[in-house]
Amino acid sequence: MVSREVVEKHLEDLATRVARLRRFQGVSLEEFRSDWEKVYAAERALQTAIQNVIDIGAHILADLGDSQWNEYRDIPERLFAHGVIPREEVPTLKAMIGMRNILVHQYVDVDVAKLHQAIRERLADFDHFAQAIVRYLERASR
Repeated sequence: MVSREVVEKHLEDLATRVARLRRFQGVSLEEFRSDWEKVYAAERALQTAIQNVIDIGAHILADLGDSQWNEYRDIPERLFAHGVIPREEVPTLKAMIGMRNILVHQYVDVDVAKLHQAIRERLADFDHFAQAIVRYLERASR
């Protein structure tokens, strides 16, 4: 059975990071771009929030005995295949993972405007994922 404690710890950390990112939603692009501390804090918070999503997915898949994925971007499709997340979340999660890969591996090429846009427009995606995981945990504990 999936370790509810592990998943809940990641969900709690995810919620904290997303709440901190929300503080940047009211910041204009010009202000954001001109403050390297805001940019670096946002990059790291977004990267680790996405890593929480990946780690939750990998943990659940391991519990399900699913090793049919080789890369992080495969995780959303496998979660959908097991009924953990709805189909409409798959492309969203894949895009998140793509953003995380840029933040980790192509950090010199981070487009600050895209980072700012993601913070302003996409943070609810984390909430939808967390809600799907909570629903899954409830079903799995029955």
